[in-house]
Amino acid sequence: MGFLSRLKAPKASIAMFFDKGAFSLNEPLQGRFEISSSEEFEADELRIEVKVNEWIQATEQKMVDQKQVPVTAQQNKSLYQGKLTVAGGRQFTDGFQENIPFSLTLPANIPPTYRSQNARNTWVMKGVIGVKGRPDVTTHEMEVTITY
Repeated sequence: MGFLSRLKAPKASIAMFFDKGAFSLNEPLQGRFEISSSEEFEADELRIEVKVNEWIQATEQKMVDQKQVPVTAQQNKSLYQGKLTVAGGRQFTDGFQENIPFSLTLPANIPPTYRSQNARNTWVMKGVIGVKGRPDVTTHEMEVTITY
């Protein structure tokens, strides 16, 4: 493998599919990866990267020049960022195609998906083929609904 090829992700694709549209915090996250490769390479792991973000907006009345004026503040905060390992390292060959099922426990003590006019909790996930020394092969980020 030449130096320039190390600057590019392997010629492979990964798609992530879930068994249903919403999951409870008390049940496993189940689905599958569909993986294909048109290049030989070694992967460190297959994983799902999870981000949980919270957005809050609050408005209060403040006195400005002897007048009540509404003042609004917004806050974005990361509640969780982590990785769920689906499988360990493996060798991919040119022409490889496989469906790889997964069943993973969701992280504990993180609030579920929530949406209101002034607050929002969002779970975002993406599938990753982790490749040492090269960019990873990834899916697009997708929002996943997590309930109690």
